[in-house]
Amino acid sequence: MSSPIFSSKLIDRIDQDGREIYFIDRNPEMFKYVLEYLRMQQLPPEIGTFQENSNLWRSLRNEAHFFALDGLTSRLNVTYSCSPDEDGGKGILHWLGTEKGNEKYTNPYRRGILDVTGWMDSFETLGQHDPSWGCSERKEFFVQHRPMSETVREYENDGQSSDMVYFPCLTGCNHSSLRLPVVLDLRKSIVSPTHYSLRHGGFKGMDGSWNFEASTDGTNWVLLHEGRKSDGHNLTYERKVQRHALGESGWFHEMQMGDQQMDPILCWPEVYCDYMERHYRHTWEINNNATTSQFFRYFRVIGADPVGTPGGDLHFIGLEIYGNVCEE
Repeated sequence: MSSPIFSSKLIDRIDQDGREIYFIDRNPEMFKYVLEYLRMQQLPPEIGTFQENSNLWRSLRNEAHFFALDGLTSRLNVTYSCSPDEDGGKGILHWLGTEKGNEKYTNPYRRGILDVTGWMDSFETLGQHDPSWGCSERKEFFVQHRPMSETVREYENDGQSSDMVYFPCLTGCNHSSLRLPVVLDLRKSIVSPTHYSLRHGGFKGMDGSWNFEASTDGTNWVLLHEGRKSDGHNLTYERKVQRHALGESGWFHEMQMGDQQMDPILCWPEVYCDYMERHYRHTWEINNNATTSQFFRYFRVIGADPVGTPGGDLHFIGLEIYGNVCEE
């Protein structure tokens, strides 16, 4: 085994055959797991999951660092993994909202597990925009795993169009060329992403271009994916028009009008929210090979059209990220 820990300073003695005998003062209880890994080249099953035995995982991770066992270290770095399902669905942010699978879902921003910041927090950048851009409701919608039926009802009562309810977004009209970033801070977790997804937020959706980027320090950013209208994704205004041509808006109206006769569990806002999740979410794979095993704390969506370009609407909500999680 080649490792920087085996230096001449650790030689205890040289036996009669000329072999160097090293003395390593480490916890023997932990070394039994290291030894089993060296024999089997896989995590010892008795250590369980990180959620079950987080202290053991951290201790064993320290041992792996000490013995310079990169393979064991990489396995112990991943404490949770997920991939997108057919509906875009429940990824890492949803998992954080369930207290890592232990409780009923509550928006992770509301729980205080993560933070959402960006252009809307600066008075200089806010300019003529409505101050409500920076409100907690909009920040919750940025990471909400599905539309909330009570919000659909609220906005419907305010006279919004029933064929596509507009949800409170953190980005809007012409934002692609304004280069106004919205930043997600995972705080105590870091993620090596494989996919990410967004959901239509009303009006013209994502008719502009954007970049999905990541950072370890919140200052230096790595490009993970270039979002373009030409992708043929489900968040464009063109997609909305296509769905309406299939009678979607009439169906929404019929649901709403028949709401009083429907089963309360199947009321039209609930059906609407499920429908939106299926037909107005899009998931992209991250193909940047340079970031395959890199873990990031910060992620952001930022407009990418040339500065001053007219149009370029970015109405979206429901960011979700998939991949591998490392918890310190």
